[in-house]
Amino acid sequence: MADTIYSAIRATSRKLIALAPLLLLATSAALAQQEIRFGVLGLFHPNELLVEPENKRVLSVKAEGNASSAMHILNGEPGRREMVFCAEGDRVVAGSHSASSWSVAARDGSSVAFHLSVPAKIHRVYWGRLTVLAHHGELVAVIAMDRETAVASIVAAEMMESAPIEALEAQAVAIRSFLATGPRHNDFDFCDTTHCQFLKSPPQSSGRVTRAVEATRGLILAYRDKPLAAMYSSRCGGKTHSLRDAGMEPGDAYPYYAVTCAWCRKHPFTWRSKIGSNTPTPQTGSEGKRIAQARQWGWSAIPGNEFTATAESDGWRLEGHSLGHGVGLCQFGAVGMALAGATFREILSHYYPNTTLISQP
Repeated sequence: MADTIYSAIRATSRKLIALAPLLLLATSAALAQQEIRFGVLGLFHPNELLVEPENKRVLSVKAEGNASSAMHILNGEPGRREMVFCAEGDRVVAGSHSASSWSVAARDGSSVAFHLSVPAKIHRVYWGRLTVLAHHGELVAVIAMDRETAVASIVAAEMMESAPIEALEAQAVAIRSFLATGPRHNDFDFCDTTHCQFLKSPPQSSGRVTRAVEATRGLILAYRDKPLAAMYSSRCGGKTHSLRDAGMEPGDAYPYYAVTCAWCRKHPFTWRSKIGSNTPTPQTGSEGKRIAQARQWGWSAIPGNEFTATAESDGWRLEGHSLGHGVGLCQFGAVGMALAGATFREILSHYYPNTTLISQP
């Protein structure tokens, strides 16, 4: 009897040993799914970037892709306070070394807090692992960060810390849902502009934004059992738009539904602007046309796609009542619903009808 049990244990052990590599691969894949790569500060087309440790942390800066890689330690001490990256064609120069790319992380290769700036233009704090590459004389900064860190950083950029917690939670779910639909770029998953998600520095760990993200951890919106790339805008003007209203064809995707926004109706808002005469009649109702016109005249000139255009002797006078494309969640409307007692689930159900809430692993 003992021999039989011993033989069974040995057979089971051999199977577990054989499965170990597969289990490790599965674990690695699960961890990789929790990490998102963001291309940051690309709007500035930098040929120089500066990195510094945050709050006495230690950064390990390594040259990648070289036979004899260089490594620097930044710890805030004299001579070790910062590293400047410069682009030379498709190479990145740091100190006296040139490499195809450089990595910045904690000593053990894990995520760490650091400052990243385009000198004299913009400065941000991030939490993650940085890779710096170069393409045709322009630097590309890619930050790999935990999914929930990314969600919190975007919520902090999109809503005020003082917003009601249920509105912050609704915003967190919408953002996480968008990220769950997969990459939109080649060199990284998402950019930090409105093309993807507006990402800034992460919020304080004890703040309301962090609490909202933690309270909804893993929750995403789904349509027909698939993650929804949830769209949202600042003010809808009283009624949100369907995709067709915004000049986009839904196809088999979520069509978005035009729903009434009580808060925007009770709190009307008006913007006015002026653009020059050397332009065709500004087109309303189409997000694609609005973006094209805004690129010519500036985002502040046409901040929403619902407006009236009046011809004057020296150009066009525009007047509108919405900010953004007006599709999906209205951020000010969500705040209004939360102040009136609505839960984040009720807010999401209102602005994204016929969707369900599911939990990502």
